[in-house]
Amino acid sequence: MKLTATTSYHSTPISPKLASNFIELGYGLQVEGMIAEMFFNRSFEPFYPYRMINKLWFDLLEDENDHSSRCETDWRVFDWYHSGYEHNAWFAFPGTAGHQLIEDDSTFVIEQSPTADVRIGIVAGGCHGEHAMRVVNDSDDLGGLAQDGKYCFDGVTYTFKGKIKLAKGNPALRIAIYREGSVSDPVATCALDPIGKDYTPVQATFTVPDEGRYTFALLLEGQTSVLCDDFSLLPHDATRRMKKSAVEAGKYVSPAVVRWPGGCFASFYNWRDGVGDYRPPMKSYFWGGYQYNDVGTDELASYAEAIGGESMICVNMFNPYKRFFDYVPPESLGKDPEDPTIHAARHGRDLPHFANIEQGAREAAAWVEYCNGDESTEGGRARIANGRERPYNVKYWEMDNEVHRWFTPEEYARACIVYSRAMKAVDPTVNIGIDTYSYNLEGLERMLEIAGKDIDFIADRGSDESYMQKKLAILRAYNEKNGTHLLYCNTEWLPLGGADMYNMAPREDNKLTKCYLFSKWSYALNAASILMMWQRYGREIGFVNFNNLANTHAQSAIETPKECAYPTAAGMVLHRFAHTKAYRTLKIEDYHPQMGDPVQVQLSVNEQGNALVLNVLNKGDKEGTILLDLGAIEVSDGCFDGIALTAPAPQSMNKQDDMQIGEIAVTLTVQGRVAIVCAKALSFAEYVIPLDRVLDV
Repeated sequence: MKLTATTSYHSTPISPKLASNFIELGYGLQVEGMIAEMFFNRSFEPFYPYRMINKLWFDLLEDENDHSSRCETDWRVFDWYHSGYEHNAWFAFPGTAGHQLIEDDSTFVIEQSPTADVRIGIVAGGCHGEHAMRVVNDSDDLGGLAQDGKYCFDGVTYTFKGKIKLAKGNPALRIAIYREGSVSDPVATCALDPIGKDYTPVQATFTVPDEGRYTFALLLEGQTSVLCDDFSLLPHDATRRMKKSAVEAGKYVSPAVVRWPGGCFASFYNWRDGVGDYRPPMKSYFWGGYQYNDVGTDELASYAEAIGGESMICVNMFNPYKRFFDYVPPESLGKDPEDPTIHAARHGRDLPHFANIEQGAREAAAWVEYCNGDESTEGGRARIANGRERPYNVKYWEMDNEVHRWFTPEEYARACIVYSRAMKAVDPTVNIGIDTYSYNLEGLERMLEIAGKDIDFIADRGSDESYMQKKLAILRAYNEKNGTHLLYCNTEWLPLGGADMYNMAPREDNKLTKCYLFSKWSYALNAASILMMWQRYGREIGFVNFNNLANTHAQSAIETPKECAYPTAAGMVLHRFAHTKAYRTLKIEDYHPQMGDPVQVQLSVNEQGNALVLNVLNKGDKEGTILLDLGAIEVSDGCFDGIALTAPAPQSMNKQDDMQIGEIAVTLTVQGRVAIVCAKALSFAEYVIPLDRVLDV
């Protein structure tokens, strides 16, 4: 490949926020693996099965077009599986649990000890949620309640907390920590303070002798029964309830903006459920499973800060249809939501508290005040009382997700005005973004005419460059006409060719699943191609959120098993873009790479203007040579260093014990102002070439 560099720039300097990410609660066990909390179902609520939409996204069905087809219930068969996806059962002790299948009728409770007269069961009457765990030891020896899967590290202190009340017998209880699989010789024991007839807070700390998997047990004397609720087991090295390893892995990826709490989950989220000391667990309205609310505003905003990013919150916009429906098709919009004959997808709940748009705007404004208010505001004082003195200063607020489910474009735009004005009355500095992927180009034009003066950015989706150019043209025209500076942002994108607006990737020859593709090096190389494309548009692009940050059955930048946390193939690419030296892209004569091109080249200048930054992407399985004529730029001959990400095959992926994507040192040669580059097969590289004369950037 022979190319010729110019000294003309594509656009303004590159947005520093292209390597951004997305965290969604209630989907894909994202925060469940990131959080330091070590119990599964710590509130002892009956397990709510995952909904069909979750099973489809997890690629669990043999035929995703036939919802009655076999559903895989043993997740260990998938290459994305690791310990972070475990559903550890509570079991009567002494006993064992083993691996649990994920079925619609799973309880994750093993009620009877196989060797002793000890039994457990979920009953009504909890103090945290609606239920509690009854533990009955009718034997003459110690017995009780246990759970496997506690991966502990030596040198770390762990604290158990819970609320327990005595039903009968001896009020003296203890906890014991066993090596997983053993029912004798605990490695740690600790007596708890005596309990009473009402729920009594108990607490104990322990350490383990070495790193490994352990079983936690609550032990009762014989002829004793208790009710348990609100258990917690946390390591002392956690950061606002997040695992130390999840923070470290997040810092590696270095997202500039972190979108949360959804996604689809955001559309039915009450932010007040996730702040304060009392956070009742509840069924996840959209995805299924249980939402324990251990991770909410303070945890997510603190995590974003801890890994060097800023938050972008996706807001639940109330709508009368949300009372009953996940989705209302266009032909049914405008009909009475209470009409029993309406043709729409029901979520199976009655949620009148999400029906009034004006009330929703007030709730969104209160959320802004909680995040950004000082001690003179009610929201600021509430945040301070919850342990965070400084405001989070959340700048970006997106108006819901996939809003075509409930709004016409015009209705949505008018609702955005109501929300924006309420939220900016609390904090005029917040930036409001509107969903532009749910509607066509004409819908975008109508929404801008209605709400353009009340918003700050558009929230797009997908990665098709030609369609994005059409939206940018509409945005430029609106900005020029109205003297505004609305930015293009992409709040949820996947690097898949052919993905539709809902990001559903087609199976390839009915063999390769979405989750299989998500984890592989070929997927990450496609991500590099798209990020290079966005670089060329400069700061017309505000930020773009890769979907997702953590877990999600391989659709992620990091994976967080109990043993560690590590970057995926895509996460390693995002790391390189987060730390790129490229500041402003230069045009290459008669060259515009396309997504499908196996080899792609991009030339930029660093921020100081004293070096070229050359990115070379080779998605093919053969090496190639690139000759880049630098005659228009003053540069000396020599060998210059770079860093390349490589893998042995397109199907390579990272696992906790097998990191197949590697980072290697590479060099290029400049001879007579021609850069000679060996584009290694299946690689993405960045080289830095010093300049003899500083360029104006």
